[in-house]
Amino acid sequence: MVTVGLVPGAWSSFDLDPRLPAHRGLRAGDRDRATAAHLLGEAYAEGRLDPSEHDERASAATGARVLGDLVPLLEDLVPPAMPEPSSSAGLARATPAELRDRASASYAKERRAAIMGLLVPSIICWTIWALVMPGGFAWPLIVSAVTLMNLLRVLVQRQDILADHVRSLEKKQAKAIAREERAAAREELPSAKIREAAKAIEADVIRRVNERFRPPRP
Repeated sequence: MVTVGLVPGAWSSFDLDPRLPAHRGLRAGDRDRATAAHLLGEAYAEGRLDPSEHDERASAATGARVLGDLVPLLEDLVPPAMPEPSSSAGLARATPAELRDRASASYAKERRAAIMGLLVPSIICWTIWALVMPGGFAWPLIVSAVTLMNLLRVLVQRQDILADHVRSLEKKQAKAIAREERAAAREELPSAKIREAAKAIEADVIRRVNERFRPPRP
């Protein structure tokens, strides 16, 4: 097994990221258990686990039934991956907490845009009013009122906006996961055909050998 070390990329050593909600309920295979045991060995070698902790977690990894069982054994040892937010792979591997962080970042960007949408037009309009018609009808109040209403909407509806961003990210994540699984299936298909062909050749060779050396019937 290739040594990956306790770095964010260690999660990618699993065939399917066990942190993703779509994968947590899937049955764990021998390779998944071996990968978890290997990472626990790396943590023990680095002094992050004492012998009893290592033995307890290694035993739990060996008996894991589903991928989700492996996450609590490793999540305080392996840093979460921090892929580019805009990448499909990064979105597919994002945890629910990371999705909420991205939603919060999107909301913060929307809030900054609303603040600038209030300040910039208001400053420009009030400057024009002060230079051209000071003391006249304060028409910039209309601009300020409209842009202020938009800012208030963003501030008041914060939870609703965050929830909308999370739902949008979850839909994008589902599509990204589906794309990755289709790509993995396409990559696996040639390998599966090669294995089937190898098995067929092996069976044919065994048959020929048996026929050649089979003792003659009396």
